[in-house]
Amino acid sequence: MQNIILVDSNNFDEVVLRNEKPVVFAIGAEWCADCRRAAPFYMAFAKEYDGRMVFTTADAEKSPELKERLDVRRIPTMIIFKNGVAMEERLVEVKTPGELKAFIEKGLAS
Repeated sequence: MQNIILVDSNNFDEVVLRNEKPVVFAIGAEWCADCRRAAPFYMAFAKEYDGRMVFTTADAEKSPELKERLDVRRIPTMIIFKNGVAMEERLVEVKTPGELKAFIEKGLAS
């Protein structure tokens, strides 16, 4: 996970909201089957988009305050932030690499 930054409530504002590059924030949990299924392609896209977008992750169990702050109801949830502002669209319970790639591309284009 060297291309993915682990965030929690202590560093979320600095890493996600104050970043000059667009940031993908993914929140999940170790026990979550959908999270484990999405992890390989999330890691692959972190390498593919290195330098253009920052990839971050948080554990909903270890950072419940982030889950509450961002009104995350299901995991995994992915949110793209640009200049500290979350895109309106979220990707919830991602199933396929194509779905995630389209979400990333949309975030870069907006």
